[in-house]
Amino acid sequence: MRRSAQVLGAVVGALGLVAGSVLPADAAGPSSVRRVGTQSFADPGFAHFGSSYYLYRTGAGFGARSTSGSGWSAIHNSMTSIPAWVDHGSPLLWAPEVFQSKDSHGTLYVMYFTGQSSSRHVHCIGVATSRHPASGFVGGSKPVVCSPWVSRGYEAIDPAAYRAKDGKRYLIYKSDYRNASGFQIRAVQMDTQTGTRVVGSSIAKIVSSSKIEGPSVIAHGGKVWLFTSRGDYVNCSYNTDVWSASTFWGGRFTRVKTLMSTASTKLCGPGGATVITVGTTTRVAFHAYVDANHNGVKDSNTRQAYTGTIKWDGAGRPYLA
Repeated sequence: MRRSAQVLGAVVGALGLVAGSVLPADAAGPSSVRRVGTQSFADPGFAHFGSSYYLYRTGAGFGARSTSGSGWSAIHNSMTSIPAWVDHGSPLLWAPEVFQSKDSHGTLYVMYFTGQSSSRHVHCIGVATSRHPASGFVGGSKPVVCSPWVSRGYEAIDPAAYRAKDGKRYLIYKSDYRNASGFQIRAVQMDTQTGTRVVGSSIAKIVSSSKIEGPSVIAHGGKVWLFTSRGDYVNCSYNTDVWSASTFWGGRFTRVKTLMSTASTKLCGPGGATVITVGTTTRVAFHAYVDANHNGVKDSNTRQAYTGTIKWDGAGRPYLA
């Protein structure tokens, strides 16, 4: 469940490895993995604009910080006010994802995020926009996606953005009943130019599976790849799986493998991942609980952010390098 902490916009320079601290020797996980600071940093949205990388973390306040590769700046707010449709008594803002589009005035940065609707009393997905990738985001006056089954307690959370080869834009999200049943990854088509408006009424059911959430979608090697979090987000059983299909809209996704687990990364509950492609390189940002002695039991409820590089094996399947 992509919840708690603050939403953060952060920038890192375009380095050979995304800037961050090297893991200690006793955490003998994949060599490309770097921790990004020590602060609570759940559900890191990951983006690359110009020559910089950006991370956005979950929570009210939408705090932001940046670096050109020489160090991280102080945290500052990227959204100064809670959107009107969100319950201000319990703002519960989380799971941001930011991408670049354009409108009649030029470059536009679009953030998808989750919030609790004050009128529906369920979690829905909203849109915020800015002219700068790490500040000035203003939320719309109403959510863009809510579950159609309001009276039955279903929610729509964990948004992700995907632009297909034909230029069509999609918003992908998790639907479930009170995080207890009915788990699905779904998608709706957004307007091609800005990605801020739902077009049409069709909802694609991408994957149905137990305890699945946090989708992220990229294209690689002639296939579409869906990365999802699986398991219980409150402990070290949380992990990241990979699914693939020949096409996104109307495609049939099948599970390929587990990309990250506590055993394979030596990190507690690696999940909440966002995967991006920069040139010919595939990168991932994800969170994991603090587990200083690496015994598979979290030390606290603090989730820290990590980045890593994904490579592809001879069969065309991804792995964390």
